[in-house]
Amino acid sequence: MKKLLPVAILAVIVLLCSVSAVSGIAVYITPDKQYASPQISQFWAIPPPPPTSPCQADKTVTYTVTVVTNSPPVSVSINPGRAPASWFSWLNQNLPYPQTTGSWALNITVPQTLGKDAGGVYTFTVVAVDWAGASASTTATLIVQDYDYVSETLVQDAAGNYILNEDYRNMAVAVKVKKHMDVIGVVETLTKNEYVIENAKGNNANYEQESMISDYKATLPGDHLIGDEQFKSSAVMGGTGARFHENYDVYYDPNVTSPNSIVLRCENINHHVTGDQRWKTEFVTYNEFDQGWYLLKSRQSVPCTRSISSRDEILGKFTFGKHIIYTRP
Repeated sequence: MKKLLPVAILAVIVLLCSVSAVSGIAVYITPDKQYASPQISQFWAIPPPPPTSPCQADKTVTYTVTVVTNSPPVSVSINPGRAPASWFSWLNQNLPYPQTTGSWALNITVPQTLGKDAGGVYTFTVVAVDWAGASASTTATLIVQDYDYVSETLVQDAAGNYILNEDYRNMAVAVKVKKHMDVIGVVETLTKNEYVIENAKGNNANYEQESMISDYKATLPGDHLIGDEQFKSSAVMGGTGARFHENYDVYYDPNVTSPNSIVLRCENINHHVTGDQRWKTEFVTYNEFDQGWYLLKSRQSVPCTRSISSRDEILGKFTFGKHIIYTRP
């Protein structure tokens, strides 16, 4: 029996070594660092929901988790660290036998919770364990930049008169914004959103604004919806030199068979003066009018460098969209 004991021990060692040699697993996550900001447009969740807007900015960031093994099946799990588990699109995945590779999109969305600051650096870990018990792990970083200023306005199922006047200036991000809206009549949904991350150093905008109008009809004498919206970024103050000026008018006209109306109008302006997208201003607008008037004047002026301008005007029944990106050399 004593002679057999060393043989048995040697056999166990050989078995363990063979299992170790057969089993191999690796897990990767790309990219290993991303910038995010809290999801906004809280009002969009209020019923009845407005149509999906092509101008609404989605703040979700996406990582890709990849597992490679020669001992499937594999269980994959996320350790969120100090980030709330609700931010993650999933916490567990499985790679079934006989697959030896697997890849999953991991979406992270930071909700906007009024009164709480979500800004900070968050580290989370991805752990993979295969059938043989071998494991591998890797970490990734999420940098959340919270807003210095948030303003959202909702007018819904309104019948009467609504007037909005706004004048916003922020020299730290070289932005001036003016807005005037005058509404008489019935509008299903009207939102005026505005967000600022003042000194963003990553992919997030230093200044962003959204606005939307859904289902407005001028059906009675005196009904109208008039809008005048201006955005300016001064190149002299360190901005991009971009300017956008929108005017639109929908009014009651007894001479038309169908009422003048807006099916959907939306806009998004994304403005960067620091970070990975420094000196970039992006403008998106989408307008679907059954009957009305719309004018867009856009321009970029950088002294001694460049001057670009365009003008779009349309009247009647139309769908009009525009996407402009101005960058500063």
